[in-house]
Amino acid sequence: MIRSVLGALGYVWALPNTLLGLLLGVLSFQRPRLDRGVVVFDRAPRGFLWAFGKSRWGAITLGHVVLATRRLEGRLRDHELTHVRQHARLGPLFLPSYLALHVFTGYRKNPFETAAMRSEGD
Repeated sequence: MIRSVLGALGYVWALPNTLLGLLLGVLSFQRPRLDRGVVVFDRAPRGFLWAFGKSRWGAITLGHVVLATRRLEGRLRDHELTHVRQHARLGPLFLPSYLALHVFTGYRKNPFETAAMRSEGD
């Protein structure tokens, strides 16, 4: 009971980021699918994801939405689901925290990324 209440609160707390993710997902011109309560746009790099695919990143997580330039599975899935949990904990504070840390530490040393990298393959 407590776990389901906390899970529901995590969805509500991350809602601003999730709405941004859904907007970008619509701009990817793809049909989403659900994976463990997460909305996933990973069918093809079209629309927003086409432009995103030109970068070195294969996916981005915004709240409870994952946008990926390739099928979300394996290590990439584990990595992005860690970011979903981070969004659920920090809600609207996640993006400014992530970006601030990214400016000072870069991608590889960003604590959010190191936690996600450690989760790959678990």
